[in-house]
Amino acid sequence: MDTYDAIARRTSVRTFKPDPVPRYVIERLLAAAVRAPNHKLTEPWRFVVVTGVAKARYADLRREYRRAKFDDPASEQARKAGEKAWREHMDTPAFLFVLCAMSDDPVRREEDYGATMMAIQNLLIAATSDGLGTFVRTGGIMDHPGVRALVHVPDGYRVVSIVSLGYLAGQPDPTPRKKPLAELVTWVD
Repeated sequence: MDTYDAIARRTSVRTFKPDPVPRYVIERLLAAAVRAPNHKLTEPWRFVVVTGVAKARYADLRREYRRAKFDDPASEQARKAGEKAWREHMDTPAFLFVLCAMSDDPVRREEDYGATMMAIQNLLIAATSDGLGTFVRTGGIMDHPGVRALVHVPDGYRVVSIVSLGYLAGQPDPTPRKKPLAELVTWVD
């Protein structure tokens, strides 16, 4: 698949085949990720691949986190939502936790964050090109103490994304964009 096709076909996927993603495939995706531009070659990213027993522990944490979002975490509604989150995570073959260095210098911190997000985009496009599906998660779970401990986030780093990864269970249609390109672009001659 050519680059433009991979970009056009990339979409968020939550349902995967149960097949594990081989280590060499994940390493190839990560090799594409680290080709992202980064100011002064800081290489601010770190990646943690979570599978197996660690994945089950992460699914447990996601269930607890989801239930805690309800006014009554012991309610039937909270229990069902937690179980749905747990099952979705257990049915995902691998998770790639993307970490970013947190510089004391605010300019470098922004540059490093931008570079890390570009690395994620490289990874997503490469995965699409290889017939894999991805789903990018952000939000409060990334700061959860149990999650930080599970993936051994070093001091001076933060989790900026958790990427679900697996082989596509079907071929989803990409989500159409709401605005035409002409509304988003200004040409200045």
